[in-house]
Amino acid sequence: MLRFALTLVVGYATLVLIFVAGQRYLLFRGWSLPSDLALLKAYSPGMSSAEIRTKDGETLAGFWRAPKPGTPVIISFHGNGSIPQPYADRFAQRPWAGAGYGVLAIAFRGYPGSTGSPSEAGLLKDGQAAYDYARIHAPDSPIVVHGHSLGSGVAVAIAAHNDVLALILDAPYTRLDHVAADKFPFLPTVLMLDKFRSDERIRKVKAERIFIVHGTDDVVIPLRFGRKLASLRNDAVLMVIEGGGHESILGVADVTIESAITPLFSK
Repeated sequence: MLRFALTLVVGYATLVLIFVAGQRYLLFRGWSLPSDLALLKAYSPGMSSAEIRTKDGETLAGFWRAPKPGTPVIISFHGNGSIPQPYADRFAQRPWAGAGYGVLAIAFRGYPGSTGSPSEAGLLKDGQAAYDYARIHAPDSPIVVHGHSLGSGVAVAIAAHNDVLALILDAPYTRLDHVAADKFPFLPTVLMLDKFRSDERIRKVKAERIFIVHGTDDVVIPLRFGRKLASLRNDAVLMVIEGGGHESILGVADVTIESAITPLFSK
């Protein structure tokens, strides 16, 4: 019996060590994506590649489509197992294109096309570099920040420290260690290095509009996390997509959101 208990303790300790040592490998899944840059391109008309330098010397791949004069740029941040192309294409098409919106979608450090190794601190530097790039290349345009899943934490942080017109969050979370604890209650998720405290940062966002889109059938980040995040802001609009999953919600509410944002700069 003692030997069995000792085996369990050693096994659990080994599992914890693997979790602690490999947490960023599990969280930031750029390594699982195709690295062939020929495959990494956006397809919408007017889209061009962008090379963005961060303040700590990394080079990020991105996709840029200039806005019509005076109309917003949407800066989009992808999820942990995604690339920026689908987001670039999404915001370069209807309904956004018809209103003249531009778009900048970047690949986080450590993801295909970008240098560096990912961490929370690093991704926040990437987000700020993207914001600065949009400001330089479209100085008269308002900024709309978007993030999906992992990228929602970056979006909230950037919106908390910069002037933005609107914030759009798809399948967001309050903090990543709470999501991890929900999925793996047997692991010491308090030891996570990258917590992305959106629950704290969203209080500092001064956007004129905040939209949170979440699906009822999201098994990656359950709806209750989006509801909780929305509850921290009286002005947040929570849009619940019945039957929506973690990916299937993307773009579903765009017509409604665009129609709410466009009057803010066109009045």
